[in-house]
Amino acid sequence: MNTKRFTIGLAFAVSLMLARHCSSASATNETDFWSAPTNGLQARIALAEKPKEFGTRWIVPYLELRNVRDLAHPLEVRCDRQHVQFELVDAAGNAVTNRSVMDRTGPVPDLGSIILPLDSSIRISMECRNWGVLKAAAMISTDSGAWVIQEAERGQLFLRARIVGDKAEGDRYKIWHGKIETPLVKVDWK
Repeated sequence: MNTKRFTIGLAFAVSLMLARHCSSASATNETDFWSAPTNGLQARIALAEKPKEFGTRWIVPYLELRNVRDLAHPLEVRCDRQHVQFELVDAAGNAVTNRSVMDRTGPVPDLGSIILPLDSSIRISMECRNWGVLKAAAMISTDSGAWVIQEAERGQLFLRARIVGDKAEGDRYKIWHGKIETPLVKVDWK
């Protein structure tokens, strides 16, 4: 065996491990914005203001998922209405109820499952346009529900999502299971 090649190969392997360790250490600056990892998955919500609909600000929630596992297998996350639920809450985390929205009409797009390769992330629009739009300062519409927000509530309400996945038979490395609650994101606009 060639000792020089072994030493160079070992040095290369150690440098790769150190580089990976350093890159994951720098990612800790983002942990305040992401949920705690659960079985290799992290989640958060981002809000984007779109053009007004019938005079009402249209705020679109995006669900961001990140695969932080140390496995080469891709991670499959179920993102349908049975597995992802959004909720409008106050600063104490209590659900805000009694929101008037019109009835739903038409089909809802089914997101199904999302596949996340090793060390990847995705941003998914969770907007659901089949709710009626009411005149208000702003509105958020998801498959889980739709909420109107009045001007006086601006910056006082928050959105969160819960993601759940049951253990599935079969490829235990592929299908994500567990429960995640995203950090609260403040509902605000320009």
